[in-house]
Amino acid sequence: MEIVLNKEDFLNGIKVVKNITSSKGVQPVLSNILIETISNDRVVFIATDLNLGISFKLNAEVVSEGKITLSAKTLEEIVNKLPNKPIVLKLDNETNVVTISCGKSKFELIGINANEYPKVFDEAQEGEECKEFKIKTGLLNKGIKQTAFSTAQNETGSVLSGVCFNINSNVLEMVATDGNRLTRARKDIDSKDEEVMFISPSRTLVEVSRIISMLKDESVKFILKKNKIVFEFENVTFQSRLIEGTYPKYQQLIPTSNEKTVTIDREQLIQAIELVSVMVNERTNIMKFNFENNSLEISTDTPESGSGKDFLDIEYNYENLLIAFNYKYVLDSLKNMDSKNVKIEMCTNLSASIFKPEAENNEEDNNYICLIMPVQVR
Repeated sequence: MEIVLNKEDFLNGIKVVKNITSSKGVQPVLSNILIETISNDRVVFIATDLNLGISFKLNAEVVSEGKITLSAKTLEEIVNKLPNKPIVLKLDNETNVVTISCGKSKFELIGINANEYPKVFDEAQEGEECKEFKIKTGLLNKGIKQTAFSTAQNETGSVLSGVCFNINSNVLEMVATDGNRLTRARKDIDSKDEEVMFISPSRTLVEVSRIISMLKDESVKFILKKNKIVFEFENVTFQSRLIEGTYPKYQQLIPTSNEKTVTIDREQLIQAIELVSVMVNERTNIMKFNFENNSLEISTDTPESGSGKDFLDIEYNYENLLIAFNYKYVLDSLKNMDSKNVKIEMCTNLSASIFKPEAENNEEDNNYICLIMPVQVR
């Protein structure tokens, strides 16, 4: 194999796929990137950790065909430091040594034979049921950022460690919960009247978001087959296993009768919470919100170090309500909104509260909600 690559394309290709390599795997080859020629002007970079798989097709001058796996970490370090000139990779098939030449620079990198690399993408079997959907990358990326942070972080493989996708009537609902909070984002999608529900690992979606940020694709197709999901961009294919299990009936958890509603400037609320958090008890993260007479008092106290409070002027004409939250949950929800104001819907100090962006069009208010369970304080 001998190929010539543009430095920028080469480095971009490594960066797109390197996160999927496995540095702690029992198989050393999994820390490598598979580089393979696929035509006289294209090569493909492939990486996998056996749960996730990714391929990236890029332009190259293919002098001779072949394939080899090389260390992702070492390859990135070399290419990153090379001058901005064409880079030549030449493989010695007998020794699996790849000579990397660029200008006057030259490296010899020992690879692992491509035949030892696991097969990443299976060919579609005849009669295999697949469902395909297409969505704008901007909508998907926003949905990921609005939900993935709410998944359970220490329960790998549990349904709560993933984001539930519920597609129905050309609407995609993305839902995540860790048992203490729940986020739901609704996005328009052309579902062709298909109805389907599945659970994607949050790590998968974080990677999808990263890929979207590195590409210029306006839309992405995702394909469901058996226990896998495949995201297809123009030059990138990304595959992941799905989480098997039954997701909680989240619709029943969302209150519909919270009669106390208050609208607050989102940035001012963030600033007040961050100010008071200086004195929060880092073990509990509890912060009290006291709604009373057109005023919101935000306070916290730590017996061993002191207390702090701040006040915001608000429109609030209901009975007094003292409610406590894990302040980090509130901040997470506020920072994943882009509206000027946030609506907070409450009922009692022990029932779930809803945080959602105030949209100019009231019909849009329910497109994104964050449900947070209060903390009982004595």
